[in-house]
Amino acid sequence: MKIEVCVANLEDAKKAEQLSADRIELCAEMGVGGITPSMGLVEQLLEEIEIPIHVLVRPRSGGFNYSTNDFEVIMNDIVHLKKLNVDGIVVGITNENGDLAVPQLKEMHALAGATPLTFHRAFDLVNNPLVALETLIDIGYSAILSGGQYETAVDGFDLLKQMNSIAGNTIDILPGGGINSSNCQAFKNEQFRWIHLSAKKEIPLIKEGDKNLSFLKQVQYELDQNRLEAVVRRCK
Repeated sequence: MKIEVCVANLEDAKKAEQLSADRIELCAEMGVGGITPSMGLVEQLLEEIEIPIHVLVRPRSGGFNYSTNDFEVIMNDIVHLKKLNVDGIVVGITNENGDLAVPQLKEMHALAGATPLTFHRAFDLVNNPLVALETLIDIGYSAILSGGQYETAVDGFDLLKQMNSIAGNTIDILPGGGINSSNCQAFKNEQFRWIHLSAKKEIPLIKEGDKNLSFLKQVQYELDQNRLEAVVRRCK
């Protein structure tokens, strides 16, 4: 079973690679679930990391029913990432009814071309997940990252198993959410090809002067090497 690790900086990406992660998912601002990282950061990783890099494209935090302007930003980011020759792009978009936004998903897939697309945890919000799975297979998406419509993949285990059975070799199902060394074996036993984890820990806030400013209180995270090492040791 292979391991994808979500990171938000070059240092953590290097650590994940050294600890035998198989792939990086790169984002920014993990405290809000991740948003699109800067193109400068993407370029840094491409220069210094040898394992594959998939890049999250999410223009803002919050839900996944995007405005026309939001969608234009997504499409522009896909164009830039293709030019950088990233190994994959991670996206997700729903409509006002909570279903997959199929026309936009098709547009993104057509624009991405040969670059693989993963549909991220917006999948955990959609109605009729098994229908959504078939739709993403039909469009040509390469993977789905999901907690089985729960916060943690362990709670969504039954749905994830069902999805993995239906998917076969047509699309990768990446369980994600709360995966650690104590539960990763269950996913390996069920023949999942990948798991996704952040293995993150909170960075203690450093007081900067005597100003009580809200933007200095944003929680930041870094890779917990011990947690990742434990998953690699137990489940790779």
